[in-house]
Amino acid sequence: MFGGRIFNAAIAVLLSAAPVAAQSLGDIARQEEARRASVQKAAKTLSNSDLDPSAIVGPTGATPAESSCYMSKSKGQCVSAEELVGTSVAGVVTKANAPFEQNWRSDAESIRSQLEKTQDAIATLEAVVDDQGRAASERKAAAKALADARQIVARLERQWEKLEKEAANQQIPRKWLEPIPTPTKNQPAAITPPLE
Repeated sequence: MFGGRIFNAAIAVLLSAAPVAAQSLGDIARQEEARRASVQKAAKTLSNSDLDPSAIVGPTGATPAESSCYMSKSKGQCVSAEELVGTSVAGVVTKANAPFEQNWRSDAESIRSQLEKTQDAIATLEAVVDDQGRAASERKAAAKALADARQIVARLERQWEKLEKEAANQQIPRKWLEPIPTPTKNQPAAITPPLE
């Protein structure tokens, strides 16, 4: 019997607390309405279409020519409209500044012929260095000239790579540069024998 009383008391407590905890839908709506009223409303967002162009006021004391300023990416500063257009047009290919095929062909031929001559000289110098019948001083001089010739070939190959990159950037047809020389920098250098 004592257990039944505890059970009845617990049920009475729970039932009496239920109406306090439960809210009606109307109460929740009123609370939400009060919360929304207390929250600040967002400021109106304006776009260019909302603005009257005549209402825009420049800095005080500025003349109209001074207020026209455009940020130049290449110069990193504010420039006039004429200067910005002039810089932009300078990069456009026109008939006047179009790449001239003969210039590209002659530049390619110049580097190619220098490479060929230097590679022929390297072959001759390697033969002199390898010839044990020659005097040591002659072989030593040939070895020094051989090292210099290899540096020249490396420089010419860098020039050729630069020419190819510029041609690609300007969309120059690859056939203007042909025949393409075979690079030597990936080939192992000939071992020079020790001089006596």
